[in-house]
Amino acid sequence: MKVLTAAQMRDVDRRTIELGIPGLILMENAASRVVEFLASRFAPLRDQRIVIVCGKGNNGGDGLAVARQLFIRFRPRALDVVLAHDPAEFQGEAADNYLMLRACGCPVCFDFEPRMQASTLLVDALLGTGLSGPARGRALDWIRTVNGGFPLASVVAVDTPSGLHPGGESVRAQFTVTFTAPKVEQVLAPGCDRTGELIVVPIGSPASLWENDPNAWL
Repeated sequence: MKVLTAAQMRDVDRRTIELGIPGLILMENAASRVVEFLASRFAPLRDQRIVIVCGKGNNGGDGLAVARQLFIRFRPRALDVVLAHDPAEFQGEAADNYLMLRACGCPVCFDFEPRMQASTLLVDALLGTGLSGPARGRALDWIRTVNGGFPLASVVAVDTPSGLHPGGESVRAQFTVTFTAPKVEQVLAPGCDRTGELIVVPIGSPASLWENDPNAWL
């Protein structure tokens, strides 16, 4: 089957944008696919206590877009958007989605503590596929908190479990909604054991951008 490395996925995204589909649209499509999965697997969402953990990169931007769609469409029993960084550090589409989230009235916060014991669903959008090495520092602390601090919550990773790297610790997801194609780390050990059920969804990139690549397979 077709499986992409992080570099191949970045190239697909770049070429998709060059074809005329803006990155903001790709991010919105990605969020919509995640929300569709959540609505089908964890219905009714209005009864859920949801925590969404967002980093400052594109993965965090996906998470912010997921939060906005959940807030507008479903109004869960609780929806806490936990930011790992100061919003001033957000750039590009992530910054755009932060502004849209605040414009629609959804609050954000910067710590887990009041929400950990009662949460029923955690959406991991902390780190994406662009990770160049094992997670360290504060990111590693947050990964450990996600893994050990939410006893009632199912964990759904956006695109990939945060920190997924052969040499490091990562979020242990029950479900991963990945975009366009599976990623190498998600189908080989040890990452496959941390990915959970892998759901592959389209977000608008033409299949011709990777289907004809002789190196994009496993």
